[in-house]
Amino acid sequence: MRRLAGEPVAHITGHREFWSMRLEVTPDVLVPRPETELLVEQALKHVPVNKAVNVLDLGTGSGAVALAIASERPRANVTATDVSTAALTVAKANARTHRLEHIEFIQSVWFEMLESRQFDVIVSNPPYVADDDPHLKQGDVRFEPRAALTAGPEGLDDLHAICSGARPHLKPGGWLLLEHGFDQGLATRSMLENAGYASVVTHRDLSTNERVTEGRI
Repeated sequence: MRRLAGEPVAHITGHREFWSMRLEVTPDVLVPRPETELLVEQALKHVPVNKAVNVLDLGTGSGAVALAIASERPRANVTATDVSTAALTVAKANARTHRLEHIEFIQSVWFEMLESRQFDVIVSNPPYVADDDPHLKQGDVRFEPRAALTAGPEGLDDLHAICSGARPHLKPGGWLLLEHGFDQGLATRSMLENAGYASVVTHRDLSTNERVTEGRI
């Protein structure tokens, strides 16, 4: 009956598989999507296996991206932030479950609490849905936290905030990787290029939609 009412399966079962990991999921976090695994795949290309580089996951939610990177790169120093204390509680529980102890969790609005810290790689799957998108009133997303979904009239506000704020937190040659909506590739590339990033490129997901855009300083 709960499923007939539209509640996500992950909320009913309490978990979702992501990157071969079983993650706890609650109504306080977005349900991890298969498309987001592309963000992990591309990020791992910039995180050496045998080097202790610093990786930042902005808006970690359930911790899916941070945990996936940490599981593949045990020498990496992973930092995960989220504005929501409830989300961080879920992410920390998932880290404990998978015995991933090299992840630091910080409550922060994007870069606010990071002071002058710098990273080799910054990744984010931020809110990127327009405030008035009709899909918000349909299906599973009705049960997910609105603040983790929407970002202004065009869905670009948080992408812009991250693009404009990331440079001081990237080491020379560092990479910024962003997940975005299927129709936001051009806008995201423009943001990165206007902010002075080089090697800007967009990667397509398994549905051939533009999904992850990256650039380096």
